Amino acid sequence: MKLIKPKFLVPVHGYYFMRAANGISAREVGIPKENVMLMDNGQVAELTRDKFTITKEEVPAFYVMVDGLGVGDVEEVVLRDRRALAQEGMIVIILTMDRDKGRMLKNPDIISRGFIYLKENQELLEEIRKRIRGLMQRLPSYREVEPDYLKTLIRDQVGQYLYTKTKRRPMILPVIIEI
Repeated sequence: MKLIKPKFLVPVHGYYFMRAANGISAREVGIPKENVMLMDNGQVAELTRDKFTITKEEVPAFYVMVDGLGVGDVEEVVLRDRRALAQEGMIVIILTMDRDKGRMLKNPDIISRGFIYLKENQELLEEIRKRIRGLMQRLPSYREVEPDYLKTLIRDQVGQYLYTKTKRRPMILPVIIEI
């Protein structure tokens, strides 16, 4: 600041307290207080040769999310799912079924991440499997089972049961393997 000797100064880098500290430094080197402007994101300034004013106008200024691969491509839905996974965990239910008959070929496999420890909750897992078997028996055998419909049924039934037992809502991902 001593070398450049600006008439006006707008600190733009860092947190607000850092920018305020830059404003104090500017006053220490002789820049008048009224010529040091601390602005927030989105504010608009009008600058002439003799005057610097912050207008009432604002422009959109949003955070840009960085996902590691791309910049600005993280949607709100993705962030919501990540929050849910972090807070509630997830359960993957893998169901192997006969495509023609619409019947299960084996007991559903259940994988839990961030929700429950499987070895200590065998009763809960067995009850989930029992509910899925009951759900499959109630489906009509005379017509083909729509996988998306079955996934929705499993998600609803298991989600409701888990909430009544644990008061938590993990993300439930049914995977249907048709053979």
